[in-house]
Amino acid sequence: MGEKLSRRGFLKAAGIGAALLPSLKTGKALSRVQGKPKAILVDVRRCVGCKACQAACKLWNGLPAENTEITEDEYTNPTSLSAHTWNYIRFSEVKMGEGVRWVMASIRCMHCLEPTCVSVCPTGALWKRGDGPVLYDVDRCIGCRYCVTACPWGVPHFDEEAKAVRKCTMCFDRLDSGLKPACVTVCQTEALQFGDRDEILEKAHNSGAPYIYGEKEGGGTSVIYVSDVPLEGLGLPR
Repeated sequence: MGEKLSRRGFLKAAGIGAALLPSLKTGKALSRVQGKPKAILVDVRRCVGCKACQAACKLWNGLPAENTEITEDEYTNPTSLSAHTWNYIRFSEVKMGEGVRWVMASIRCMHCLEPTCVSVCPTGALWKRGDGPVLYDVDRCIGCRYCVTACPWGVPHFDEEAKAVRKCTMCFDRLDSGLKPACVTVCQTEALQFGDRDEILEKAHNSGAPYIYGEKEGGGTSVIYVSDVPLEGLGLPR
């Protein structure tokens, strides 16, 4: 059996020196960093459903496993985001002509340019960093769950144990160290790519994909999808 990859091992594999481990492990201050907006490109055509991004997200963020079941007609596992699952691969059967096709895509926080969750938060526990991530301060969260109701993608989830909302942070601690998000780092097919948002949009428009999602939807997002099948088939709202 192969060696279990620890957070320290992940840091080493990702090229981070051990000297940086303490600051990342304890978490850097959630500063309101300004900078050129970043974005993640999700190329649905390249995703093979390996779930490496799903595993990397769990490992990097120290998220516990959840009890799940696989049914005869459902390959998505887990089947939705939660307080302990911030990224998962959704398997969709998309009708193509007279047949169907399996399409896989990574689902996570969209990190909106104008986040509804931020606008409804009464305590300022949620905010949008200038370089892309939508972050939250668990010490300011009062558990009102307005953000849970307001998010059109159903991303924030309330953690009953922590008494605060949880969701993808775009690995802000890795960004602060000049690294890519963990999910992007482990993607072997380049279904996930990371860069400046304007460059990601340029890639999307030059990709030849007939469908682009996230450029304007929801006021624009920091996660951009490209696909050769209609995005409604992937369960993404218009």
